[in-house]
Amino acid sequence: MEKMDIIHLRKPASFYRRRNTPTYTFMAWAAFIIACSFEFIGIYTLKQPMSVQGYYAVTGVLLIITSFLLQKIARDNDEDQYLKDYNPGHRSRNTSAFTFMAWAGFIIAILAQYIGIFTLEEPLYVKGYYSIAGAFLIVACLVLQKTIRDNEEDHAHVNPAEEFEG
Repeated sequence: MEKMDIIHLRKPASFYRRRNTPTYTFMAWAAFIIACSFEFIGIYTLKQPMSVQGYYAVTGVLLIITSFLLQKIARDNDEDQYLKDYNPGHRSRNTSAFTFMAWAGFIIAILAQYIGIFTLEEPLYVKGYYSIAGAFLIVACLVLQKTIRDNEEDHAHVNPAEEFEG
């Protein structure tokens, strides 16, 4: 067998400038807004005392915060490991204690939400609504955080001079 020459076509630098299309970014924001609407309109319309509604509102906010934080921590730690492979002196952005706290907070938020739903004195279809709304909220937060970070990193790495090269 003869060795085949591989031809590499050079793509312009601007080809790599965006990881997310404007449509994808819009959909990430839309999913987040819809998920928040499902969660918090559902809580508002829940036929329970204000203290119960407040509990679910707090767990919803906790889900949002910890989901964003966990996505950031996971990505930072992955990038730091990659950088350490090439530069053993690279200093990690997050301590192991902070990483642990991010995971613990996320797990506590999920437990608080779903234990509350399990003990809620409502029909199964109501519990199902809140279960799906909580899961949708988590996923929407993870996707939105990744999208925002990708867009910011891509924007920071675009060289305006390359945009005009033919």
